[in-house]
Amino acid sequence: MADPASPPIPVLIPVNRLDRAKGRLADFLDAGERAELALATLKTVLTAVLDAHLRPVVLTADPSVAGAVGATGEVLLEDPALSGLNAQLERAVTVLGGDELMILHADLPLAAGAAITAVVAAAAAGPSVTIVRSGDGGTNLMLLRPPGRFPLAYGPHSAAAHRAGAARAHMAFREVSDHTLALDLDTPDDIRTLLGLKEGRTSRAGLLLLAIHAPARLAAPR
Repeated sequence: MADPASPPIPVLIPVNRLDRAKGRLADFLDAGERAELALATLKTVLTAVLDAHLRPVVLTADPSVAGAVGATGEVLLEDPALSGLNAQLERAVTVLGGDELMILHADLPLAAGAAITAVVAAAAAGPSVTIVRSGDGGTNLMLLRPPGRFPLAYGPHSAAAHRAGAARAHMAFREVSDHTLALDLDTPDDIRTLLGLKEGRTSRAGLLLLAIHAPARLAAPR
């Protein structure tokens, strides 16, 4: 467990531009709804990070996202000269520095402080990598002790790529299973899973999806 007297671990939270948010849901939600959903899950994730007594740092190119963060967390603007999520994250890692860094997705509707705290407690002492895998093999959370030892590989099957990177860098690797951190919102099936859970229906994202009649849309033939 982290020393309570030590500085809080920075948590890097990348957020896409709202006009590009949740593109895989474009056939299910309109652009405004996708932006609202992205902000709802971001607020949930920010609250969870603060409840875990960690330091949220939102990485974005969108001024409206920065405005929504407000005093809740820090904002690090993307470098317009760089292309792609991994390049932006690598640059952010360099800017933040330090011996510990968590990278956390912004679209986790069930994220909670207790779950994040449990991951930190389960992590090995450095050099180590601890992840929570998404249902499709992505990396929803990654705690790096320290960061910068291997190239980041976010994208399809990133969990396996990060495990291989940790092995090449001679870092201990642990994977933590937690359904509240494993569920992200990329597809209509993810929304169906969320709304099938009592805690999902009462989450910020769940309440929004119920308000726009998502269950009826899920039931409609396509």
